[in-house]
Amino acid sequence: MNTDRKEIFKSRFNEHYTRLCSLAYEYVSDADDSEDIVQELFITIWDKGKDALPDKEFAAYITTAVKNACISFLRKKDSCVMSIEENPSAGACLWDEEAMDDEKKTPEEILKEALSVLPPKCKEIFLLSKLKGMKYKEIAQMLSLSEKTVENQMGKAIKLLREFAATYIVTVVVFITLVLSIITSHK
Repeated sequence: MNTDRKEIFKSRFNEHYTRLCSLAYEYVSDADDSEDIVQELFITIWDKGKDALPDKEFAAYITTAVKNACISFLRKKDSCVMSIEENPSAGACLWDEEAMDDEKKTPEEILKEALSVLPPKCKEIFLLSKLKGMKYKEIAQMLSLSEKTVENQMGKAIKLLREFAATYIVTVVVFITLVLSIITSHK
């Protein structure tokens, strides 16, 4: 029975994935975010057993779920964006020694800092995949894990590293903008 469920789930994933990514892209305008939203949705569907719905109900359910996930994603994204004009104290946390040192960091230091945001097992799996070029199946066998666990951990690693990169870039850009605005306002 469980094998049948996996096959049905895999079939539905293959049938709907591309369409749902396109739909998500219409909302979020970013291919990586669109894929993340759809992949996370399929994980939720599996966990909640919604893959047992009849075909027509499943198609309607997943289409609505993607739209709702995109709206939630955009709400989260919008709530994280706050201009310094709206809240002048928002920029205060960026004005510190660490922000000024960001420009002086070597790529190796930035990579080490980025990898430090990953949980230990997640980091190990990510490094085996990306640095040693191992396939998920090889990593799963080596670490006595399922391929799905390796896949989930890689997804988590990529998500955390994207968040780190976004935060890092925003910090540097805001710092440079603040410095330039101070310089230009004193002329």
